[in-house]
This record gives sequence, C-alpha cells and structure tokens, in this order.
Amino acid sequence: MKINDMDKHLSKITLLLASLSPCAYAIELNGNVTTDIEYTNNSTLVSTQTQEDVSQIVGLDFTVLENRKSVQANANFRVENERYYNESYSDRNSLTAGFGLFNLDLIESFLNWQTSFTRTEVLTSTIDTNTPDNREYRNILRTGPTVSYQYSRASHFALNVNYVAVENSDEAASDSERVNGNLNYKYLFNPITDLNINSQYEQVIDGDGADEYSNATLSLGLVRRFYLGDFQFNLGRTRLIPEQGQATESNYFDLQLNREQLLWHDVSVTYLEDISDTSIGFESDEQSDVLDSNTIRSASGSDVIERKRLDLSASRVYGNTSYSIRTFWEKERFVSQDINERSKGISINIDHSLSQRLVSQYRYSFQENDYEERVGVGKDQESSYSIGASYTVFADFTVNSYIRFSARYNEQNMVREYEEFSTGFGLNWAFL
Repeated sequence: MKINDMDKHLSKITLLLASLSPCAYAIELNGNVTTDIEYTNNSTLVSTQTQEDVSQIVGLDFTVLENRKSVQANANFRVENERYYNESYSDRNSLTAGFGLFNLDLIESFLNWQTSFTRTEVLTSTIDTNTPDNREYRNILRTGPTVSYQYSRASHFALNVNYVAVENSDEAASDSERVNGNLNYKYLFNPITDLNINSQYEQVIDGDGADEYSNATLSLGLVRRFYLGDFQFNLGRTRLIPEQGQATESNYFDLQLNREQLLWHDVSVTYLEDISDTSIGFESDEQSDVLDSNTIRSASGSDVIERKRLDLSASRVYGNTSYSIRTFWEKERFVSQDINERSKGISINIDHSLSQRLVSQYRYSFQENDYEERVGVGKDQESSYSIGASYTVFADFTVNSYIRFSARYNEQNMVREYEEFSTGFGLNWAFL
C-alpha cells in the first residue's frame, strides 16, 4: 500500500538526518505523552441511524532542536494510536508529523543544503463529511541547495533548487516527483524597505500521464517595516502548462499585514491568489493554523485548482482573559471540471484564568460551504459550540475536559444534515 511506502521513506530520511547531526549532546529534545477520550452520540455524523461511540487517542510527541554554526535542525514527530470501542471505524496507528527543517551550511554565507518533510491530513473529498473514513495523508519531501550572493550592502541574490516528492495515501490521488528552482533578487532601498524580484519554475518529472506539466511564476514584491508591524506585498503571474491540454494562467497575489496594538489588538491580514494542482496543494496549507479540521484540503482526483483566500484575525490579552477572533473567505475553482466552491467562516476563542492552575475555555465556530454547482449537494452551514477547562496539576502535567455541540444544516439536501453532542477528557504530560 502507498502508506507503507511513505513510512519506509520517512524511516530512511530519519536515519540520514540523524547520521548528519554531528553531536548528540548539542541537541535539545522535548517529549510529550497525551491521551484523549471522547464520547459522541453521532460518530458517523449522519442525519438518521446515528451511532454512539467512545474513542481514545494516545499520542507520543517528540521535538528535536539544534542550532549550530553549520547545522540547524527543527524536527517534530507524533506517533498516534486511535481506537473506537464501539467499532464505528477501524483502529489505526499513524505518524502524523515529520521533519520541519534540516539545514546544513556547506560554505558559510554562500552555499547550504535544506531538507524538509511534512505530513498533513487531507480530505479524500471536500463534499463528504469530515470523518476518519474521509481522511488521507499527504507527504511532501523537499531537498536541495541554496546559493546566496551578497553583491553589495544593498543587493542580494539567492538561487534555490529543490527536488520535491509528493505521495498521497489515497489510491485515487496522484503522486509526483518534481524539480523546482527559485531565483530571487532583493534590494534594500532603505533600512525599513525591501524591494524584490522573484522568478520560479517547476517541472513535474514523474507524474500520472496528464498530471505532468511545467509551472512558471514571475512576481515583484515589497516589504515595508514600521513601528509594531510590517507589510509584505507580492504581485505577479503564474502559468501552468500541462503536457496534455491547454495552459492555465492565474494572477499571483500575496499580501500580508501584521500590526500590534491596533485599537488594543494584535491584527493580521493575509490574502493569497494563486494556482496549483490537487496532488500537492498550496504551501500555506502545510503551515497554516486553520479555523478547524473542516478546512483541510482534498487530495483525490487530478486537477488544477485556482484559489483566492482572505484571512483576518485579531487577538488581545486583557487581565486574566485572552481572546481571538478569526474570519476567512475563500473561492476555489477546479479547472478541468469548471466547478467553483466557496467558503466563509468565523471562529471565536476565549480563555479565562480562574486561578494560576485553572483556565476556562469557550469556543465557537461557523463555516458555510457553497457547493451549488455540484448537483444535489447545495450549501452547508456548520456550527460548533464548546465549553471546557484546563487544570495544571503540576508544571509538566495538565488535565483538560470539554462539552461540545455541533450541527450542520442544508436547505437543499436534508440528508447532509446532522447534529452531534460530544464530551471529552484528556491528559498531557511533558516528560522531557
């Protein structure tokens, strides 16, 4: 199976990077053991013939950090066992995280070699319910050299070349091997302003027939730093040329604005407009802190996807209370199917310290997914309400619990509706 092949590749990478690390005593190692038990009255998230179940997830987390003059490593692992006592789903073991970054300086300030490995969960189908039967894994390995050249105090060139291997555990999803290169020129206009020109070219060297293509992007950018914040802006054009079929073009638009203490809040705004293929997705999906698990992306099928996404967040700490508000809007177009999917949502998180050890937690989220172009699917509206608490027994040992109600409504298709009540209890022990 594909998942077994991915585990073999990950084991090889682990041994390779461990052998490159020069001295074990210089490594900072952190470890966590977690266990979470949850009762739900609707484990399959359906409208009729609901099934109760109790699930337990036991996880072991390791984080490895090393920062030397010639070697920088940031790796994280999570081994997880998930069990369903009423057998709603099959029990499973999984490795859900991998190497974040391994950087080896070959020639100081000129040539280094970077390797990263990420494993993320994706939905087999975005229109189906987010249950274990609809989740798959996506592994992405990137490795290659970076050459940096300081032409003057104000001018800097960087060339990065990567071999990228993509593997999806879903048999229907496309795997690929690709090579990409990125050439960047940065000019320091003044101490607070950077101007840059960036070009990127990618070639799929091993894909599934129609999934072989080349992808080119050219963009101009600006970075502006100011008191308590910064602004980044990139504007360009992306052209994807498949070996079979017509080329697809899209604007490349990347905007980020971060501002602290704006009307007493820390505010962040991001906007992305770009194009990718469904086998690898967008790099922001690997790193972003999504609103909830319903926003993980689809892996199945072979298609080109155009995305426009806007995110806005604001957070504040006020006395013993901290809160954050996040909202997003997204539009995706699947090119070969000529289908649009639209989503928007909001989440509110509030934490209140009742004492030094006890923290109460309140969560609300709402998301609307519009599939009106897909016959018979319609528009889903999903809401979730939860209240919980976290208690620190001692410095490295925490107990948490919650009660949650979730529901989905669809005016056009009542079969897609469901309601779920769940409650859970968990332990977290940082033993390293």
